[in-house]
Amino acid sequence: MGPARLVGAAVLTLFCAIGHAACPEPVSMQLKLNESLICVAMDDAELKKEQPLLRAWIDRSAHIVADYYAQFPAPLVLIRLRGMDGSGVNGGRTTNDGGLVIQMRVGRETTAEALAADWVLVHEMVHLALPEVGKSHDWLAEGLATYVEGVARAQDGNRAIADVWAEDRNSMPKGLPRAGEGGMDQSPSWGRTYWGGALYCLQADIAIREQSANRVGLQTALRAILKETGGYGFESDIGDVLRIGDAATGTHVMYGLYQQIRATPQTPNLELLWTLLGVPTDPLTQPFDDRAPLAAIRIAITTKLAGAASLGSQAPSARKN
Repeated sequence: MGPARLVGAAVLTLFCAIGHAACPEPVSMQLKLNESLICVAMDDAELKKEQPLLRAWIDRSAHIVADYYAQFPAPLVLIRLRGMDGSGVNGGRTTNDGGLVIQMRVGRETTAEALAADWVLVHEMVHLALPEVGKSHDWLAEGLATYVEGVARAQDGNRAIADVWAEDRNSMPKGLPRAGEGGMDQSPSWGRTYWGGALYCLQADIAIREQSANRVGLQTALRAILKETGGYGFESDIGDVLRIGDAATGTHVMYGLYQQIRATPQTPNLELLWTLLGVPTDPLTQPFDDRAPLAAIRIAITTKLAGAASLGSQAPSARKN
């Protein structure tokens, strides 16, 4: 944990210096969110005509992530928008090669409705909140972005809660180990990386809340990890990262669960888990069971945590799969 705490001092210095920071290249627009600067570059003439629409989308996404983490997770980030035919958003990528950059492809005919339902930009911005922990732990980075995207948007009213649980119920089985696969650090398949990682997050969230009488959850751990490590602009050992989260919640859940799954495949009983949470077979059409043993935990997960900025917007939900 020592190296990560030393990094925290560098993070504080970086955030204090943001007032003097400038975008690393000519940009079409800038957004300031508290102490963070978001630079937006566009090389497409048609996209540039939609700047008010795109600004609203970026601002909303940034506030959703900032509400979840109690701060935007990077002091300076460049978002490069590339135009494409059609509407909506088609993929994104976050890199740290000489600076934090999010690359996105956006339709030239996109609409406010399509951007309000977008999940990709929130997913990419969540990547900014976790330090680089190594290629073999991509499942943690992608799993967190997959899990937090739905929860954060639901907390801000940007995505229907039932839609989040419907996607989790339908997609988390894709994260279970297949025959011949090893633990999470040994199985880089798409399903294990994204949905196996998201399942780790859900299990950790539930276990933290069970052990803390539902006073804190994974969100508290992730806020501490961002504050102590500085996020994606820095490197850290995965063990140190998880121990920071555990210290913030007064548990040993994150590191302990990692020790269980890192080298040994685990197949939790998902049907039992959904029953305990009170999640119906089809959350989009059937009622949740608020008398289920873990119903209070399910409700708490998508309830906005104190300290959020309350600047999210209502909008339709979006599905990744």
